[in-house]
Amino acid sequence: MATIKFLIQSKSESSNIYIRLSVGRNQILYRKTGFLINSNDWKPEETKKAITIKNASKKKTTTKNTQIQGTPKQGKQELKTLKFTLDKLSAEIENAFNVSVSQGETITGDWLQEQIDIFNNKKQVIELDVLTNYIQKYIDEAPYKQNQKKETGLSNGRVQNLKLFKNTILRYEAETNKGKSILIKDINLQFVEKYKIWLFNQKYSVNYVGKNIDNLKTICFDAFKNDIETSTQLKNIKSISESKAPEEIITLSEAEQEKIKKAELFREALINARKWLLLGCLIGQRGGDLLNITGKNIKEVNGMKIIELKQRKTGKLVAIPLLPEALEIIESGLPYKISLARFNEYIKDVCEIAEINEPVTAKIKVTSRNPLKVETKPKYKFITSHVCRRSFATNFYGRIPTPVLMNVTGHGTERIFLHYIGNTTYDNAYQMLEYFSKLAPKDKTPQLEVIHNTGTK
Repeated sequence: MATIKFLIQSKSESSNIYIRLSVGRNQILYRKTGFLINSNDWKPEETKKAITIKNASKKKTTTKNTQIQGTPKQGKQELKTLKFTLDKLSAEIENAFNVSVSQGETITGDWLQEQIDIFNNKKQVIELDVLTNYIQKYIDEAPYKQNQKKETGLSNGRVQNLKLFKNTILRYEAETNKGKSILIKDINLQFVEKYKIWLFNQKYSVNYVGKNIDNLKTICFDAFKNDIETSTQLKNIKSISESKAPEEIITLSEAEQEKIKKAELFREALINARKWLLLGCLIGQRGGDLLNITGKNIKEVNGMKIIELKQRKTGKLVAIPLLPEALEIIESGLPYKISLARFNEYIKDVCEIAEINEPVTAKIKVTSRNPLKVETKPKYKFITSHVCRRSFATNFYGRIPTPVLMNVTGHGTERIFLHYIGNTTYDNAYQMLEYFSKLAPKDKTPQLEVIHNTGTK
């Protein structure tokens, strides 16, 4: 049997009216009803009495502020209406209590709050109001979402980014919100500022923090389109980014590749990694696509040997003709599959043995959590799978038309491609001069015309 009482806890002109639901001797629940009253208009059931409650976490009895049980005084019409409303709330909660208990439902503070919200016609929180639930919905619908190229389907990389974003939000909830779910409607300027500070305290880079804010906006705008309640401040949320200083572009020149080819290696794992490294510099693919190449990808078209593959990031089918050096690697036995992590580890060892050790200043990742740091180290320490695609693009730039190179590397625009290989304004000028020199020179020899003297003036 449940007992319901109403009470106030202050002497102010706008005191909150609380409901006290006693489920049993050891369970008493309190929640605000959403109604206010001037304490002078409150009629106590008894003299002011301090109610003691048990603090389960500290295992001792403490005394809370004075709680005055009672009802609104009856004189003014608005107070009569308020008492009628509270009596109605009491009756509805008692009825809901009986139904819930009969169905075996656990009565908690959240249950009580839900009944009050229903009574006050407040919009109930639905599953998709929860930020992490909506992120998961967005991930589940990735194959049908429009991407930046106006095509259907988000890339694997984008989906992975969203999964990491969801995990970051879950960690934020656990560390700052006692595990309580964040609602989409609560994503406002104040929330973004707190989230941003937390991310920086986790030692994330400026650009990573900016991407998280971009993801928040993407999810919230999508929710808005689907009639989920969002903050009115959503359009005022701004992302952040860091202006990049020109960075050292790490590539392997053809001379360095020759040194790697001739290096004396004894471990089978390093010999295999060297094959992947040299092949990668000749076909210009991302590490994940490179290491998935098998004999099935090697085809012959009109007497020409090619590697044909579908790029995982772009979903684009590309065919790369095999140079004699690439054919030599394949014909000596296609390297066996290894993980990207192992590949990155082994090729550093390969390049160290090959004495690719000139001092280079570039960004290097210290840990998975920390931002990149700029350090000067021997070049082999900066070698990763990324060097394959970048070396291909750099070494063949100016020798092969840029659109053809872009088709192989999978770059969307020439601007991105040129930034990728570290191309400068002066490089463009030198290349243009080289093309000018190949143009047929115009004949500028003066043409003289002989005029005969006729003797006339």
